[in-house]
Amino acid sequence: MLLVGILIFILTFSISSAAHSEHDNAPRDITEDMVFIPAGTFKRGCDRFGHRHGAPAHLVYLDAYMIDKYEITNEKFEKVFPEHKLRRSQFSYCYNCPVSKVSWYEAADYCHLKGKSLPSEAQWERAAQKDNGCEFSWGETFDPENPQARGGVKLRDKSAPVGSFPPNNNGIHDMAGNVWEWVSDWFSIRYYFREIMYNPRGPRHGIMKVRRGGSWSDSIKAMHPGYRDWSYPFSRGFNDIGFRCAISLKIDSQ
Repeated sequence: MLLVGILIFILTFSISSAAHSEHDNAPRDITEDMVFIPAGTFKRGCDRFGHRHGAPAHLVYLDAYMIDKYEITNEKFEKVFPEHKLRRSQFSYCYNCPVSKVSWYEAADYCHLKGKSLPSEAQWERAAQKDNGCEFSWGETFDPENPQARGGVKLRDKSAPVGSFPPNNNGIHDMAGNVWEWVSDWFSIRYYFREIMYNPRGPRHGIMKVRRGGSWSDSIKAMHPGYRDWSYPFSRGFNDIGFRCAISLKIDSQ
């Protein structure tokens, strides 16, 4: 009887510990390495990039949300889609390098399976900015001799492991350069308006999806937070487009 009692105690303790462990880990797993962005209004876009790439600058109100501190790496992506290792880009090959050669749909699927989503274009830019879309988060200029981000090297080099450069003022890494990042919005040059927009999600339909942030292989101009570009969402052949995920929040003020 004593032995039976001991076995029951051990079994009960193990189940209880596992339940507590699962409960404790659940909230941390989904928000691990994410940054909280409070609700508020900011100016999106930059007039000097023209209507195709950033004009007109306009005010946007966003509810609070969270966004990944780092770009999704090969290692993280391949835990969900292991077959990606067979087509990993030679320009972003290390385990801790940002994943690339992923279609928009694969990026969206990954975030969904993690209980998140791709950030909206507005969410992405709010997290990338310091004061406006026309300046880098560290200031007005980019010094290629002492770079503050992985960019402007055209095809002479490759991406860097995520977090290799200092974070921006929001505590987020690689919002400028390294790899372009898919966002949720369809692209349209007619979607930016001069009046204030509230939690915009982009057009309902389109052909191209927006990408943000520039990359190691592109121009320095493309790394500005207010600069936007686009690509075909079904293609997974791009060596310089990756992504990060976000969680939209609705904070009850009462």
